[in-house]
Amino acid sequence: MAKTDNKPGARTMFKCVIPMYGLPREITELRQVEVELRDGAGMAEVVAALREKVPPLEGPVIRRGQDRLMEEYKFNINGHFYFDGMDFQLHPGDRIALLVPMTGG
Repeated sequence: MAKTDNKPGARTMFKCVIPMYGLPREITELRQVEVELRDGAGMAEVVAALREKVPPLEGPVIRRGQDRLMEEYKFNINGHFYFDGMDFQLHPGDRIALLVPMTGG
């Protein structure tokens, strides 16, 4: 559910549920993580929220001391992959997952 901060120029805040798969799920033993984000949050804000909420992700999944994912991790938002260095804007109702894209041969 979205809520608005009453400060001038403030953005709407919303809760975002991020499913965990693979190593992030093994490390955290969580199926999903709920974080609170501002409407229009970008990659760095999402990673910072994850790092704050789930500290064990720092190192294996999130680069130490940075708001960036390790190279092999990607966000999937509404069916599209976003790699480190790419940005996006999240809005209430968007679906996001933290994944390691699989490649076949």
